[in-house]
Parts: sequence; C-alpha cells; structure tokens
Amino acid sequence: MKLSKKSTLLAPTYTGATAGFVAFLFLGAIPGLLYGGYMGLMMTASLFGTPVEPTMMAKMVTGGGMLIGLVSSLFFFLVMGALAGTVAGLPFMPLLKSIATRSEQREFAPVAVRK
Repeated sequence: MKLSKKSTLLAPTYTGATAGFVAFLFLGAIPGLLYGGYMGLMMTASLFGTPVEPTMMAKMVTGGGMLIGLVSSLFFFLVMGALAGTVAGLPFMPLLKSIATRSEQREFAPVAVRK
C-alpha cells in the first residue's frame, strides 16, 4: 500500500471529519432543518408580513432557510469533528511521521538488477 507523508499525517483529521459527519446524521440533521425552518418563517414574516400566507414565494424562502440551517449544521459538525480528530491524533504524530518516512524510504530504495 502506497502511503504518502501528507495523507498519513492527515489521517486523524479525516477520521474526525468522518465521525463528525456520522454525528451530523444522527444528531444534527433534524435540528438543523427545524431551526432553519424557523429562521425561514421569521424571514418570511418580516418580508411579507404576518400572518404568513402559503404562497410559492413564502414556501421558497422557508425552504431556503431550512437548507441554510441544514448546511450550517453540517459544516459545524464536520469542522468540530475534524478539530477533535486532529487534537486526538496529536499524541500519535511521531508514530505517524515514522510510518510515513519508512514508507517513503521503501518506495525510493534502489532495486538490484539481475543479469
């Protein structure tokens, strides 16, 4: 298996981001939609007045708010997961650097030519 130094050192960050994505699926998607929908309704109420009529434009603004809430929740969980993975991987960095260096040395080792 070919390991580059960059990919080996970024392994804890990618692992944390993956854990953050899984946490988003279980913990962040529904609240993101809920609070985003509330934000969209508040924007609709301020733009078109209250009570909010169920017009196409009001539905689009509310749906856009839901999308903004979902995406912002996703970014939060991904960044916090990557940060947690990086911090958790810091004690293992010397080990990861030695693995990456050893892998690069094997890759560039001279090969004996048989005649």
